[in-house]
Amino acid sequence: MKKMFPAAVLLFAVQILMAATIEIVPSSLRSYKAGEEVTFKATALSQKKKLLADGTYAIIIKDSAGKIIGKELKVDTAENNPFTFKAKLDRPGFILAAPTFLTLGDGKKVKWANSRAFPAYGGAAVEPEKIFQAGKEPADFDKFWQERLKEYEKSVVTVTPAPQIKREGYKVSLVRVTFPDKKGFIEGYLSIPEKPGKYPAIAGVPGAGPGAAMTNPAPYIRGSVPAIELYMNVHLFPVQKTVAEQRKKYASYNKTFAAGVYYRESDGVKENYIYARVWPAVSKAMDYVAKLPEFDGKHFAASGNSQGGGTALALAYLNKNVTCVASSVPALCDLQGDLLSRQAGWPQLNKVFKDGKRKGIIAYFDCASFAKRIKVPAIVSVGYVDLTCYPTSVLAAYNNLKGEKKLLPMYRSGHRITPEAKKEMSRFLDKHLTK
Repeated sequence: MKKMFPAAVLLFAVQILMAATIEIVPSSLRSYKAGEEVTFKATALSQKKKLLADGTYAIIIKDSAGKIIGKELKVDTAENNPFTFKAKLDRPGFILAAPTFLTLGDGKKVKWANSRAFPAYGGAAVEPEKIFQAGKEPADFDKFWQERLKEYEKSVVTVTPAPQIKREGYKVSLVRVTFPDKKGFIEGYLSIPEKPGKYPAIAGVPGAGPGAAMTNPAPYIRGSVPAIELYMNVHLFPVQKTVAEQRKKYASYNKTFAAGVYYRESDGVKENYIYARVWPAVSKAMDYVAKLPEFDGKHFAASGNSQGGGTALALAYLNKNVTCVASSVPALCDLQGDLLSRQAGWPQLNKVFKDGKRKGIIAYFDCASFAKRIKVPAIVSVGYVDLTCYPTSVLAAYNNLKGEKKLLPMYRSGHRITPEAKKEMSRFLDKHLTK
């Protein structure tokens, strides 16, 4: 019987077949001075990784605000491949070099293959150590969050053994934290090593999106040493059995918000914004973990990627048990970056909450402000061509950290953590959860 494929699938296949690859890399993977010229090399490759000699494209150079700087550069692959060009920025920030479509000799336009692992962009940092948080911090920032923590002392943590969730070497339980007003809850997973003993602990939340189903209860950023692991979803619905069910529930959940997605929803009251409810609830669950007889009483990490990375910074301030932080491409940083002509960090609340709401809501959730209060050891990764959590937003938070810290620059990475950086974070956690 002849197989039939939907038209959409065939179209997708054609696009993949037609895709070409471009690599835009600075000549030196380092930080540059303001006003210093950065030399980039753009190499256009066929799907078979051979140099293209047919087609033209252009390179557009942008600054940290997404503003075009300099002239659009025209490239003919028959004459210049690889193509070398220069760009500069006269202030601290990042340079982003982005290619347009490839136009073949017959007029057909071809998309460049592009992914988080292999982005079709090039980036360079200009005096990243001088990138600091934009906007004013509310005078009552600490008071607001301490009041939230005080209120959430009344929340209830329910832990239910979940033998149906299998993790080799661990006993897994479902955790529910019911909000003090009883108008909501979050759920997640508590994994305790089966072997009797005392263990360090790790806590965090997933990146933005559906969250973790029962099939993936382990934290995304974790060490190799056995540890008590708390991994909480941020959604106000029960965890689902499978990834497919979790995604379906997430899609219907987002439809309940006028904004169409949970992280941009607000009624104008900062106490009701999602993270004002979730972060103190996760902290409450961490307090529960800190009282477990299996906890060693000494080592407690906050970790995560993207939304989880920003949350790790928040938890390092909110929870007194935290002794180290591993934050990968953290979201929710430098939320008022546009005030200094930079892209604000995800989820770019400056585009949603304007005028008075900017001051009344946004500034309370800027993880760069939490970072300013963190004195425990921290490790942070930053993608130089991250178009979700812009590198300037990550650096604004990193530069605010007060204690021992280490930056993992991912020069060719978009919004992800490279395998190398993830291993480095694991080594960091192993060190600080055992010493």
